[in-house]
Amino acid sequence: MSRFSLSIRLAVFVSFSVLLVTASLSAVVFHAFANKIDLQINHNLTDIADHKADELNRILQFERINLMSWLSSSVMLDVVVDDLDKRIGMELLNLKNYYHLHGDLYVFNAKKVLIASTQAGVLGNPMPGQWLPENDYRFIFKHHVDYIAGDIIAHAASLRAPQLPEQGYLVMTHSWEDVSRTLQPAETNFALRVSTMNNADLFTDTGVRSIPVEDGFSAQKLWVFDRKRYLGSISSPMEIGNFKFQIAAFVPENVARAPLEQLMLDLFIAAGSVAFPMILLVMLLSRHMVSPIKKLTSTIVNVEDSNDLSVRVVVSGQDEVANLGYAFNRMAEKLAAAFAKQASVEKELENLNANLEIQVNERTTELQQALKKLQSAQAHLVQSEKMVSLGQLVAGIAHEINNPVGAIYANMKPLKEYIDDIKNALDFAQRQCMTGDGREKLQKLLGEIDYDFIVDDLEQLIGSQQQAAERIKNIVLALRNFSRLDQGEVKSVLIEDGLNSTLQMLQHLYKNRVVIEKDYKLNEMVDCCAGEINQVFMNILANAIQAIPKEGVITVKTARQGDCAVVTINDTGIGMSDAVKEKIFDPFFTTKDVGTGTGLGLSISYGIIEKHHGTLTVESDVDKGTTFIISIPLISQRAS
Repeated sequence: MSRFSLSIRLAVFVSFSVLLVTASLSAVVFHAFANKIDLQINHNLTDIADHKADELNRILQFERINLMSWLSSSVMLDVVVDDLDKRIGMELLNLKNYYHLHGDLYVFNAKKVLIASTQAGVLGNPMPGQWLPENDYRFIFKHHVDYIAGDIIAHAASLRAPQLPEQGYLVMTHSWEDVSRTLQPAETNFALRVSTMNNADLFTDTGVRSIPVEDGFSAQKLWVFDRKRYLGSISSPMEIGNFKFQIAAFVPENVARAPLEQLMLDLFIAAGSVAFPMILLVMLLSRHMVSPIKKLTSTIVNVEDSNDLSVRVVVSGQDEVANLGYAFNRMAEKLAAAFAKQASVEKELENLNANLEIQVNERTTELQQALKKLQSAQAHLVQSEKMVSLGQLVAGIAHEINNPVGAIYANMKPLKEYIDDIKNALDFAQRQCMTGDGREKLQKLLGEIDYDFIVDDLEQLIGSQQQAAERIKNIVLALRNFSRLDQGEVKSVLIEDGLNSTLQMLQHLYKNRVVIEKDYKLNEMVDCCAGEINQVFMNILANAIQAIPKEGVITVKTARQGDCAVVTINDTGIGMSDAVKEKIFDPFFTTKDVGTGTGLGLSISYGIIEKHHGTLTVESDVDKGTTFIISIPLISQRAS
């Protein structure tokens, strides 16, 4: 006899099968989700690297923009016309204090000699050769200058008047120690790679170290620093002037893969919750099915060699043997029925396993669809919050700028009148009130201070200030119109005002390249959320400008069709194919390069127009341009 009974062996076999199926399903689920988690980890690391690269790029670009804007100031133009005075040094100190610069400003003349600086005791030094601009501007990465303490970065630009050669140079420095603070490790370690080098500077808690970073960076899965394993990803290239760089982000492997360990634990618990009840059920069923076989074996010894349950004992007579035969025949029939029942149960188990796999696949598909919807909704919400915050910030800045600019603009006229009065009084005193020695002394004093030049220069300065104040007023008005704080409120506004404000905001993108043609025939008040409609104009007009690679025309029309206001925006750009048009309003769909577009602008715009009970359609052909048509009711159909 076997050491274990048939019921135990059957229970062990079926239990092993159940455990094998459960383990296989768990392995399949774990492998599927593990791949997605790995992809998400890499995506998150790439986002972190791109974000840090963008942060550093914004700092450098902000400094570059400030430097280029200071070139047009009146004091800097004095350097160009060789009219140097104390105002240059004072202007540099004012710029440093007002903008809280972390470095210093330097002005060199055409002979490359330092003539003004916010750093004391360095006037007369020659201009370092590495600071010499190329094409009027140059960015110099981490370097050292003899008369400046510590490592620095520098922005250098040429000072020149229109149609004239270089007459001087303006240089702004920034302490490298301050710049490197943005790359100090927190939860993530960062490395800075310059495009001209195959190594990168990795910032750690113990200092900066050099690591190899070549073009095949993404192929290396793991990095080991200080005997710790890290996962890494690198950002898209950033460019400022002639300088290109990338940021690599590293995160400890155990931190990044913590979700995988939690997933394994969850699957183990789920598998145990399914397997153990099924094993218990199998043991009960096996004992019930084997019991008739045990009874047959114990009562009918003479037919134990027969395994055919269709065999029947020939029964004759009415004695105890006949009764035993009758009992055997009845037990054989019951045993056959039991085996048939067992086959039915196994079939049901197979069906249950098949149904379980189908349900798992269906549930996985539902979860993927739900995740995609959640990501889209989250992206819409984040974009909306960004626009609200941007509107509040721009409106606040516009308000703060408008007050001092208004005061400056209002004071220009009385200031000119006061100066005229002083000049007339001085002329009158010179002609009528002074004679002899007093007049000669006055003439000598006026000659020493160059009175005639001061009078002419004051008129030019006042005229320049009036033009600058008028320009600032126009920009502030455009900012206030575009960044309306009533984004969530339905109000009556002129659509044309929103279009003009948006075009004013985008002027730097199309100036001297794209011709804007306007055909405004609506000129009626429209009930809408002005901030949201301006956001739609911004997305469509920005895309239209980007769709024109060199020179072209953008036509903006407004008209009334029935009870609706219709805005048509047409560009002469590259157009789009039918396949692109079908997906143009889908969330996250974009034809731009990775890192330059999110694919949310037109999707959010479509949602805003739908919320206004309007329509947003597009017509386009490849190489023939694109037309967006916006139609919204003149009177709002939404609740306030």
